[in-house]
Amino acid sequence: MIDMQGATPGLRERKKAETREALRAAAIRLFLERGPSAVTVTDICEAARVSPRTFFNYFENKEAAVLAWDQRLADEFVARLGARPPHEPPLTAVRRALDDTLPSFAAQTGWHARKELFGTYPELRSKILQAVFGLEARLVGPLADRIGCPADSLYPQLLAGATVVVFRVAFTTWTPDKGIEGLQLLIDQAFDHLAAGLSAPAS
Repeated sequence: MIDMQGATPGLRERKKAETREALRAAAIRLFLERGPSAVTVTDICEAARVSPRTFFNYFENKEAAVLAWDQRLADEFVARLGARPPHEPPLTAVRRALDDTLPSFAAQTGWHARKELFGTYPELRSKILQAVFGLEARLVGPLADRIGCPADSLYPQLLAGATVVVFRVAFTTWTPDKGIEGLQLLIDQAFDHLAAGLSAPAS
């Protein structure tokens, strides 16, 4: 359950977060050492000292373990969007929901290694796109409800697509040594460009 009040997570949630990060760290390290195709879920589980059953409680496959936007984070973002005040403009609601989700994103570790991994093995980028498209599809319904229009109409689909593009481009531009504050700044700048109608910035 997501705590919208920002309370300190309980022991069970902390243990789950530690297990998730241990699996992530093991997957990233093994992918870099051997290449993604040579690593199995069993290898990751042995390195993290958990069972395959435990692994699949967190990730649907081995590639998902190295992606930033896993199912849990997508669930949180969608829930936070749904919890925004109904009077907020749609773009503002999306921005605030993403702001509120970033601490959970920032709690992940191994960003330098992950950037190296994606640069070394471009085939993993298709998995990133799949996760992004999955999040985009999940945003359409809540945005349509907020606006009061059908989910298959243009605006909610356009805003959902723009939202994931903002994050994808900001993350691609971001370097981990800038910290999560640097990522936040890039996201804010990208949304500002959208709000301004994508006018070209002054040189």
